[in-house]
Amino acid sequence: MIIAVGSTNKIKIEATRRAFAKFYKDIEVIGVNVNSGVPSQPINEQVFHGSFNRAKNALKLVQDADFGIGIEGGIIKLFERYYCMGFIVILSKSGEISTGFSGWFECPSKILPRLLSGEELGSIMDDISGRKNVKYEEGAIGILTKGVISRTDLYEHGIIMALTKFVTKL
Repeated sequence: MIIAVGSTNKIKIEATRRAFAKFYKDIEVIGVNVNSGVPSQPINEQVFHGSFNRAKNALKLVQDADFGIGIEGGIIKLFERYYCMGFIVILSKSGEISTGFSGWFECPSKILPRLLSGEELGSIMDDISGRKNVKYEEGAIGILTKGVISRTDLYEHGIIMALTKFVTKL
């Protein structure tokens, strides 16, 4: 089975590998650079559109792929609060679509204005932590949970949620 991930970020590729390996044998996960078609910090519906575009474009680029995966981190407003999360779209080569969310966490109030102005969460976390490329390592969730949950763990959870439709066939 070949799975095309709409990203070259090793975190998203590894999360996909881990999730699919729980249900399938003989998998190959290929990351490809695609355009999400949304701002670098997607908000509300942009999160869905970005992940769908990533899945669709990945499936187009990897001709033999069985699935295209789009993973888009973003923020969503619910109950007058903003939450950070990852949204996942899985698109099969036959056109079936399934979606899932990673775990959600309330967006820290100190960074919310920066996010709403369009600044990417990864850049903000680099600034706060004094490090570079946090989004390619433990991610914001890794810093906020003091290493208890990594960005890979968070996305793996969301991919498993999106896989339920394909795994159970319900």
